[in-house]
Amino acid sequence: MPQAAVAQSFQPSGRKKALLIGINYRGTSAELRGCINDVHAMRELLSREGFRDIAVLTDDQRGPACPTRNNILRACQQLVAGARPGDVLFFHYSGHGAQQADHSGREDDGMNETIVPADYQSGGGQIVDDELFRTLV
Repeated sequence: MPQAAVAQSFQPSGRKKALLIGINYRGTSAELRGCINDVHAMRELLSREGFRDIAVLTDDQRGPACPTRNNILRACQQLVAGARPGDVLFFHYSGHGAQQADHSGREDDGMNETIVPADYQSGGGQIVDDELFRTLV
């Protein structure tokens, strides 16, 4: 089936929820520019598309809105909490990604893909694709 036909045939009947994460790593050797801007642009786009429940984590914020490892995983759990058929859940991440060795043998290339939270250097560590899959899917 052509992709356009699939998109036209899906009509969400439930809630529209989003989690947007942007990490610039300001003041570090890993500093990026534009990740927080990506989140603002995505929020604007999703708002125009009818999303009202939009959680935003950016590293220019503190507390629960800062994208630490624990805050990202907690926000992912909140994104999927109570999801029902017809709901639309949207996850956006703008920041560094990396790879780590996979010791389970499940990855064909022997590597797990990761996202890199704001506190990756202070003991938070990276978030492995398997963790995201278990939480979001």
